[in-house]
Amino acid sequence: MKWGANDRWWSKVEMGHFEQVNIRNGEKSYTSRNVPFTPVRIGEVFNLINFVKGFEDKTAKKLKHRAENGVDLSCLQVERQQAMGEPHEVCLDSTTHEILSEEWREQPDERRREEFTDYANFGGNRYPRKLQLQVNGSRVVTIQVNSLAASPLDEAFLVPPKGAVERRKCANMKNAMQLKTPDPLYPKSAGKNRLMGDSTVAMTVLTDGSVSDIQLIGRATESMDEATLQTLRSWRFKPAMCGADPVVSDIVVVVSFRLE
Repeated sequence: MKWGANDRWWSKVEMGHFEQVNIRNGEKSYTSRNVPFTPVRIGEVFNLINFVKGFEDKTAKKLKHRAENGVDLSCLQVERQQAMGEPHEVCLDSTTHEILSEEWREQPDERRREEFTDYANFGGNRYPRKLQLQVNGSRVVTIQVNSLAASPLDEAFLVPPKGAVERRKCANMKNAMQLKTPDPLYPKSAGKNRLMGDSTVAMTVLTDGSVSDIQLIGRATESMDEATLQTLRSWRFKPAMCGADPVVSDIVVVVSFRLE
């Protein structure tokens, strides 16, 4: 994996047969990959590596102090502006001020925790060399950084590859908001057999609020998945905004089918 700096960077990830290139040049970003969508776990790898990015649009409150594994922690309740959901708890080492963990609850019934340890000096800053994601107490992603090296950013890397999808990111960007998002009907066959599950869908919200590129990335039963896809095609949003300009954005939706 390779990165640039500040608001101009390039990265490439190869895992098995999957390959993805990300480019950021100012407010514009591009993604190119060899499959229609980014697999869930690989997306979580990106999120772990970019754990510091995005803190600029978060607000912190409710500072608490506690000890964990012999380390004095300063823990904050952190909320992202323009976002729904419960706040995250971010804990720092009270002495070094290094981020050690971020924990939150995610719909429908997941408890997620990211951990960052084994910090090392690089370029005048401190970076974790071991990063982990736990879901409901089980470790699902582990990253071990073996080396960090500085190198100049080749301008050729910033040329979008053929087929890359353009996105725009800006300061104080407002996320897409739901306008018409009816729930899928519970399939009769699934209800009769008391089947339950979660269908997870990645999709793109266009500048007119319609959706496209709907991809099933987490499966329940076939009937639940089909009901989810059929309904989500009709969803409508107020698009994400950069100032007064509507912009394309990507979201992930989890549809839970549960019986009382």
